[in-house]
Amino acid sequence: MVNRAKNLLKFSLLLLVVISGFLACSTQRNPCLEPKVPKLSITCLQYKSDANNYIDTALPNANFVSLDIDSAKFWYWGANALSKFDLVLSPLRDTARWTLQVDSAFSPIDTITFVYQRQLKFISNACGYSYDYLLKEVFATSRNLDSVRIFNNAVTTKAGTENVKIYF
Repeated sequence: MVNRAKNLLKFSLLLLVVISGFLACSTQRNPCLEPKVPKLSITCLQYKSDANNYIDTALPNANFVSLDIDSAKFWYWGANALSKFDLVLSPLRDTARWTLQVDSAFSPIDTITFVYQRQLKFISNACGYSYDYLLKEVFATSRNLDSVRIFNNAVTTKAGTENVKIYF
């Protein structure tokens, strides 16, 4: 009887190892490791007269909100001490409008409009297609902003690129 219990225990452990092996091998992995959503990278700069230069400036309590994209996951609301923002462009339109409020407590709201060309990009059979964008123009109101300039007009999924500079 003891021998039979030991055999049953060994068989159960062996069955557990075999099933675990099959489960480990059969889990699907995501073949699409490349980012699919290109981000428009924005840097905020302010002129400092004592240095006679523009320096990277963290906004105190910024609101950066899309007027065209309804998803709140693409908004910066009450972003404390940020000087760099990553925005998305619409794959359905050739323009994207965003509002920027430097300090949500008291500063006026500016509107920035990005005009761009969409470029369809094939990633792979498993991952499908995505878009890259080519910035053509940027328009902005000047309630709080001095100017907005395109620094690199290619908006892609490549990390570390700076596309637009906003001057205060």
